[in-house]
Amino acid sequence: MSQLVSVLGMRLDDALALCRQQGTAEPAIVCTHAPRKERREGTLRVIRVREGEWTVSAFMDETPKE
Repeated sequence: MSQLVSVLGMRLDDALALCRQQGTAEPAIVCTHAPRKERREGTLRVIRVREGEWTVSAFMDETPKE
């Protein structure tokens, strides 16, 4: 389980690459978003790890430009 916890906060692509590198089975991916607004842009990051399942959500990596 400690191997899986290390992916928390990682970009989804990077976390999946690490999973493949370690030779572990790829988890099911569940996307979530705030109840009032679904963010379509941003980077998917791992926010929860369960046995065989990761929950991801979009985060803005840069400061929005005005």
